[in-house]
Amino acid sequence: MASYESIRTLSGIAGEALTVYRCVTLQADGEFDQSSAGDWPHGICAESVAAQGDFFPYVVADGGTAKIEAGAAIAINAELEVSTDGVVITAATASTAVIGRAMSAAAASGDIIEIQFLGKPEDFTA
Repeated sequence: MASYESIRTLSGIAGEALTVYRCVTLQADGEFDQSSAGDWPHGICAESVAAQGDFFPYVVADGGTAKIEAGAAIAINAELEVSTDGVVITAATASTAVIGRAMSAAAASGDIIEIQFLGKPEDFTA
């Protein structure tokens, strides 16, 4: 059985209503929105937010494990990418922005799974 491990959690300001266990991306205005398909997320929303301007915690993308919402059925060990509304799906190709690897399976959209959340490759270069 998988477990939840948060290596690092930060707080941000919501740019819109946000849903727990979905990816979030920092926007040019300094606020976070749900990630869109193909985005590289800054983290995973750790608490739902009802309105723009509210503070919220998010799990940082730095190699730890985290819970996330699946956008479709996902197999254990599948490489994952962001889909619509900040959920994850199985990565389509090797050139896709792979944000993590499934540590548990999802039977359908809406399931909450555990992933190993990868840091962006250029964040680890000298």
